[in-house]
Amino acid sequence: MIRACVVALLLLATTAHAQWRELTWVDPSLRWRTLETPHFAVHFADAQRAQARIVAGMAEAVYPRVTGMLAWQPEARVHLVLLDSADFANGYASPLPFNYFAIFLAPPDENELLQNREWLELVLTHEFTHIVHLDKAYGSPYSLRRIFGRLALLFPNALEPTWITEGLAVYVESDPSRGYGRLGQSHFEGMMRAEAARGFLSLREVNAEGRGFPLNRDYLYGSYFFAFVRERYGPEAVTRLVETYSGNIIPFKVESNPVQTTGKPMDALWLEYQDWLRARFAPKQGEAQGESPPTDGTKDVIARAWAISSPVLTPGGVRWSIQADGYTSPKLVRQAGDGAPEVIRGVEQDARLAAAPDGALVIAQADICRNYNYLYDLYRPRADGDWERLSRCGRFRFAAPLEDGRIAALRVDAGTTEVVMLDRKGAVERSLYRAADGEALTGLAARGASVVATSLRGGRWSLIEVAGGEARILVSDEAVKHSPRFGDSEDEIFFVADYGKTYNVWSLRRGERSLSRWTAAPTGVKEISAPSGGDILLTTIEADGDTLRLHRLPAAALERRDLPPSAEAPPQQPRAALDVPDRPYSPWSSLRPTAWLPVIGLADGAIELGFTVSGQDALGLHRYVFTPRYEFTQDEPLADFEYTYDGRHGLLVSRYLTVKGQDDNNEITAYSIKERAQWVSTWRALSLNRRFYWGLGGALERERLHQVGLDSTLQDERVLGLVGGLDTRRERWLSEGPNQGMWLQLFAETSNGLGGAFSGNVYRADWRGYVALGKTVLALRWNEAYGQDKAEPFQLGGSFSDDQFILPILNQREFALRGYGSGEPALTGHRARVATVEWRTPIRDIDRHLMVPPVGLNRLSLNLFVDVGAAWEHDTRPDYHRGVGAELITELRIGYLIGLQARAGIARGIDEPGRTTGYLRVGREF
Repeated sequence: MIRACVVALLLLATTAHAQWRELTWVDPSLRWRTLETPHFAVHFADAQRAQARIVAGMAEAVYPRVTGMLAWQPEARVHLVLLDSADFANGYASPLPFNYFAIFLAPPDENELLQNREWLELVLTHEFTHIVHLDKAYGSPYSLRRIFGRLALLFPNALEPTWITEGLAVYVESDPSRGYGRLGQSHFEGMMRAEAARGFLSLREVNAEGRGFPLNRDYLYGSYFFAFVRERYGPEAVTRLVETYSGNIIPFKVESNPVQTTGKPMDALWLEYQDWLRARFAPKQGEAQGESPPTDGTKDVIARAWAISSPVLTPGGVRWSIQADGYTSPKLVRQAGDGAPEVIRGVEQDARLAAAPDGALVIAQADICRNYNYLYDLYRPRADGDWERLSRCGRFRFAAPLEDGRIAALRVDAGTTEVVMLDRKGAVERSLYRAADGEALTGLAARGASVVATSLRGGRWSLIEVAGGEARILVSDEAVKHSPRFGDSEDEIFFVADYGKTYNVWSLRRGERSLSRWTAAPTGVKEISAPSGGDILLTTIEADGDTLRLHRLPAAALERRDLPPSAEAPPQQPRAALDVPDRPYSPWSSLRPTAWLPVIGLADGAIELGFTVSGQDALGLHRYVFTPRYEFTQDEPLADFEYTYDGRHGLLVSRYLTVKGQDDNNEITAYSIKERAQWVSTWRALSLNRRFYWGLGGALERERLHQVGLDSTLQDERVLGLVGGLDTRRERWLSEGPNQGMWLQLFAETSNGLGGAFSGNVYRADWRGYVALGKTVLALRWNEAYGQDKAEPFQLGGSFSDDQFILPILNQREFALRGYGSGEPALTGHRARVATVEWRTPIRDIDRHLMVPPVGLNRLSLNLFVDVGAAWEHDTRPDYHRGVGAELITELRIGYLIGLQARAGIARGIDEPGRTTGYLRVGREF
């Protein structure tokens, strides 16, 4: 995964709807350390010192292969951040403001990332490929970097479609002959077979990065594209494609880039690529086009949905699963026999369901832990539909409940997995098996006194049984294995494996020297339940969404395969760790600016010259932008400075000039200097479904008019404030913005005794609610404001969008009321109230992006709204003004990477002094 690169790190620069939801992953309260190697500066929390030394050694081993292939070496040490704050496998990388990337220690345990290479080596290779690829430049871009530093437009490869950057990284991480990486691995092969049956995506669709399937299209189509280039045009052609693009000073020249290497522009090359895909993934003899039957047994489709996971089949024939429609929260679904499916309750994305032999359920799902961590905990459903929470910050990614109420669980910590036994209340009784150095445990099943896990170590996948305090290997070879399940008999263990390069259901019976295959899935089996009464629930790899099927196990196995001569995994040497000293982490070494850009302002006779710089530290805790300028006609120094710490503390200072009058020769006769400062500090308590915050801050705004022979103060506002709030909003993959929950912000501000033009207290409550109505969203807002008589009054009017700040904004006195102009006397007062109802519905997901010009359009939505508002004085009654209208909300894409949400609307103010106005705005109303 590559994180988007940002040049100007504006103060609090994330969208308002993401407030308090985005984790920073880096807990500043931990003791962070740094160790340096010849090519990397590795930053880690003190508890991960041992892992950091292993990662440092692996990174140095990966360095020559990637830099050699791409013919480029970064000029300075690359910053590498080691994270243990999430129970999922991932990483991110960016060349701006310096080369840095981060990796999460937790190894993968499902889906496409399961392969034969150790996780740390895989993720290091992938993310470091991003660094070398995006950093590479020559010719004009490189020469201009010598002058201006690391500006985004001087990184040609960072301005390509994401499918190219991700596809190249997957291509480099992979060695299909050894089962390394995703390219050519069974999951990707199955997905491409499903794409072939459905019809391959066009280049315009892949460029658009829309919401449609496959959700991993950048990785899937991008990696096979480079495999096609290698096969059709030779191994050196991949390097040449990167080389020719790295000298582009004109951005987004993707269409013409392949001509020098292949003789074809990208549009024509993509058509040739599609033909290559059709030939490679054509249905085998006997397979039908379209939907392929997954098995040779009974093919009963139980459900189809946007996503289906964790199939469970209880001994009584009750079918459980977790299903999602992409618009609302995933649901725990129960279906008994031929009865209708019953939604039990909502669960979190990627929750995992498990059942004891008697049908008792346990769910593992993630939540935010200690504000900086995304970790899995265990829950037991109660008869009343509520949860019994069994752990907090437990990191139990898989569970296998037993009939006596105890639970075998797979726990991950600092990248090391361990099988533990929990008592009925979720407390750890003892450790059953701890993974060896370099070993990853990825699946779990339990029955009686036996616990079985799947394991990857030394390039071999094993089925391990833990019983009687000892662990023994049941089978070990290079086929990927996951989802172990006990059969009706404890003597037989079912699992999913990719023998023959396709995931199918296999079983191993104790005492026999062979494996049995029970399904024949052309695209591959994704997940299975434990068999019950000769039936098994399974999901298969599909092109569009997921399908849940009830499969009747055939009377005889479809295939038998002899076990390897030896069931023992080969010994593995301990991973080499660099024995280098480390020191306390310091942000100063990475905080200096890495680029500058001239700032020129020519307007209304004013002449401003200056520059802007920005930066952050390696951990991303400190971020700033500084823009000093000088106005030459009036000899006025000007500046903007913005700083945030940990996304919770922010400071904004600015001084700017506005021309107020000119003579006949365009000489300035009057101008104002506006000085503004604002500081906000917040504290928070986060969970996925309920996020509290509170804080305090202050704001100062002063404007002074300068004119010939007379100076006067136009504005002098100073406030101190307390803020607080509650945020329960959620947004789903297909939903039109936030579509469930609410957001309440509370403000208490005072300007008493601060020496400003206004004096008094101001109180404000801003509530927003969201209700999912199928695919549409009902969005509600109530904004109530009260100010004392000498405080600054409120003004209603206009159609502006929310400020795009992550922290609360103090001293807000203007609120949108569409269909009315701002500053009307009838809409000004010391009390204000605005209510809004919006109905938002997607019209169409267009999801097309042209090559020339490089622009695209994803979703087009309709928003119908009603605004009602009033501003009045304390001794009068509110006079409500109504506005109605409609907006088209578009998601524009520019240059493959830049997404821009815009509103084109028309509003009519029904009451005086209302009017009919059209407008074009960026962002949502709220």
